Amino acid sequence: MANNKQLAKLEFVSFCIEQYKVATNSKGRDVERMFQQKGVISFLLEHYEVLHTQGEPAILNEIYEYLKHHQA
Repeated sequence: MANNKQLAKLEFVSFCIEQYKVATNSKGRDVERMFQQKGVISFLLEHYEVLHTQGEPAILNEIYEYLKHHQA
């Protein structure tokens, strides 16, 4: 069973997927798949401590910047 910190991280990733989905008018499953393939989920989890304290625009900007620099 996930502890509180793990649960918080999972909720944060879910929040990020939802926000990106809305911002890009995409489907959630497509965003999740793309985040997985491009390493965005790992990035979000690795930088959770800083990112989760930011507002939605800053988080989305970090995701856009990550994707811009990690085009595959």
